[in-house]
Amino acid sequence: MLSSPRCWQLYTELLATAPMGQKGIDAYAVQHPGVPERRAIQSVGAHLVSLCAAFEHDWPPAGATDLVKRAVEASPGWVWLDSSPPVGTITVDDVIAEPDLPSRLAAVDSWARDVWAAYSDHHATVRSWLEQILGD
Repeated sequence: MLSSPRCWQLYTELLATAPMGQKGIDAYAVQHPGVPERRAIQSVGAHLVSLCAAFEHDWPPAGATDLVKRAVEASPGWVWLDSSPPVGTITVDDVIAEPDLPSRLAAVDSWARDVWAAYSDHHATVRSWLEQILGD
């Protein structure tokens, strides 16, 4: 992942102050894809699979981390998915600016949805990866 030191600082502050769950982790990872090399390709793919499962299949939050691990182990033919910066319109800065925990948690969901939407050109690919991972 490539991010500015300030962005990383805000993200770690958010991790320490809000139980944002996998959606927040996914949003940050996908919003900072890095460069097209194996680890970044796999990371973006696995986190997009998690977002797809959450938003399109009502995947339970309690199973999201295991799904990411399962995705990494399955390695369903990951490829680099181009995204034009900025990736989405909501950032960790917007989330951490929320005044209280309920507002931050709602903002995490909006952030994750926004990032998922930013990859709309690649949704078919991500859906096919999820199908392969789940064995459908």
